[in-house]
Amino acid sequence: MSRQQEFDFGIPIPPLQPRRPDRVFFALFLQAKDRAAFWSLQKHLCDLNGITGTLLLKERFHITQQHVGDYKRLRSKIEFAAKRAGRMVEMPAFEVTFSHAVSFPGRPAAKGRPPSRPFVLLADDGPVCELSRLIGTAMKANGLKSADHFVPHMTIAYDEKFVPRQPIEPIGFVAREFVLIHSLRGLTIYKDMSRWPLTAASS
Repeated sequence: MSRQQEFDFGIPIPPLQPRRPDRVFFALFLQAKDRAAFWSLQKHLCDLNGITGTLLLKERFHITQQHVGDYKRLRSKIEFAAKRAGRMVEMPAFEVTFSHAVSFPGRPAAKGRPPSRPFVLLADDGPVCELSRLIGTAMKANGLKSADHFVPHMTIAYDEKFVPRQPIEPIGFVAREFVLIHSLRGLTIYKDMSRWPLTAASS
């Protein structure tokens, strides 16, 4: 099973039975029409770099924009605040382009377990960073904590191996909406809590 992780926010890979099983985050997901191209690139890069660990399902490819939190039990006040923050964000659709791949440090070896390093596609800076900033501002306005540091990336695999940063043939997609996700950690289950279209503000 694949398990998602947002390493630029310092969030560890959950254990098999995490103490805080309910994770909430904002993200950009690929549309169905874009998945095949990224899936082909995933296979190519993993073969090229000898990645033999866990490959993420193409339906799970996403860019985390902001991590809301991990909870023992998701409370309604958190859900309410996150949804209200999402409604505050206005931004037009934009293109996200990836031009490098690299391994992040990830989870170190411990207690007989090998290291688990995410192998990711790095996105170029631009509107994707602005969206993260806008969501973070809206979260703070609604009493939630947000991250100021943001490295836009899409995890495609986990492996023991560390792959140095390398250029790739640019690949991209148009982000037309962002999503609030409730992830059941360790179970590979994502539940859509709400979606908001990326459209220009009305005049």
